[in-house]
Amino acid sequence: EIGVLPSDMKMRKHTVGNKTNLNYIINDRHSINLNSLFKWALGKPSDPLLDKAVGRQINFDSHMTSWVLGLGYDYKSPNDKFLNSLTGKYYYYSMNTKIGDVWNSVPKEVDMQQHDWGVSEALRYRFTKELLGKASVSYDVRLPTDAELIGDGFLIAPSGDLKPERGTNANIGLMYDKKIGSGLLQVEVNGFFSYLQDMIRYTRNFVQGRYTNFGEMRTFGVEAEVKADVTRWLYGYVNATYQDLRDTRKYEQNTTVANPTKGSRMPNIPYLMANAGLEFHKENLFGGKGMNTRIFSDASFVEEYLYDFEQSQFQQHRIPRTISCSMGFEQSFGNGRYFIMGNISNLTDTQIISEFNRPLPGRSFTVRFRYVFK
Repeated sequence: EIGVLPSDMKMRKHTVGNKTNLNYIINDRHSINLNSLFKWALGKPSDPLLDKAVGRQINFDSHMTSWVLGLGYDYKSPNDKFLNSLTGKYYYYSMNTKIGDVWNSVPKEVDMQQHDWGVSEALRYRFTKELLGKASVSYDVRLPTDAELIGDGFLIAPSGDLKPERGTNANIGLMYDKKIGSGLLQVEVNGFFSYLQDMIRYTRNFVQGRYTNFGEMRTFGVEAEVKADVTRWLYGYVNATYQDLRDTRKYEQNTTVANPTKGSRMPNIPYLMANAGLEFHKENLFGGKGMNTRIFSDASFVEEYLYDFEQSQFQQHRIPRTISCSMGFEQSFGNGRYFIMGNISNLTDTQIISEFNRPLPGRSFTVRFRYVFK
């Protein structure tokens, strides 16, 4: 019912994953870490109604295999002032499927196998007991997920020809940690840079959306956060992020036509965000023993941002600024054995619009119960 052709899609997904982490401590100053992440996914779509309407098969099975293997070496100075972490990564990715098209009688064959590598170097130096600096550089690869490749059989179409993202990244920051009475004050500031190639981006059309390799994008940004135990029973935090994401493609996708949006801000990605919150916590607030009470409130701010590339003042498509709040509580009993938790999201029932002009839920209530076996 969402398109011009009849459809009764059924999608079955099968996934197998394995995570392995091995850490070998040579001595107090040297250690080696081996990390492996393997995933295999099979998507089996079926839509006989659409196939009958078109006169041929449109959706085909998809097989995806991905494997990321990382080997890291950590060095720590005797006084723990300096820490160095060097990591090398190996990436393997394969995809086998066919991509059908209503308008093209011959499906596109996809039989892709790719190998790649990555490397990262991270440093941390403690200037004083309270102040430390950190920096990192990396060349990384992000493999497509099975959700991006196979879709959901409804609003997200399969994208079996996706290539992995390749990113060059750099980060530098300072963190100030200081005890204040029985609590802690923490202030952190970070700057970051990223250059992405074959960026995977969700795009929309009249009916379904799909993930595509957009091309190149450059990001500069800064983020800051302050967290503090204001008193023994009151904790607060505030953070903010500004990021400048720009289209750096020289040409339109798969053409030699000059890209008119080169240097423009990327749409559907917020560039200015902030959050703040307070939490009250106290043991045995209502008397008794072995009980703990938490009451918290959070606020979120997202500045107005672009819905699409804007090439003129008459082509303004904006997603409006939003401010939302939530409140909640958590009460535990029996020394952390029983929990009851409640939350009110979007307390003021504000209209919140997400990327691609998708409306998010209004005010909502949730209650959860948890039991911990001890």
